[in-house]
Amino acid sequence: MKFQAVMLGVVFCLAARAADGRSRAAPTSKSVPAAQLSLTGCIDEQYGQYVLLDDQMLKIASLQSAGSEKDVFAKYVGHEVQVRGTRSSGPKATFIVTGIEQIRDNCGPTK
Repeated sequence: MKFQAVMLGVVFCLAARAADGRSRAAPTSKSVPAAQLSLTGCIDEQYGQYVLLDDQMLKIASLQSAGSEKDVFAKYVGHEVQVRGTRSSGPKATFIVTGIEQIRDNCGPTK
């Protein structure tokens, strides 16, 4: 009888430890980073919002800085640039810019 009580205690301890180990080993959900994209166009300001335009001056995307600096685009207005970042989701999708590089001093077709 004493042996059965000891074995029962061992079984309960092993079961509790196995259950605890499973909960620690369970995978945690991590957000998958969005794929980095790059867009090329002309920076313009329209209605207080910075936008990227194509060579026909049609809107490609609304721009938003990934950093705290909100007017990072102001010095690039009228310049052709390449922006790197991700697209946000939602009804008013914007391009979240993580990097910007000037390509030319002006916009439009090359002469």
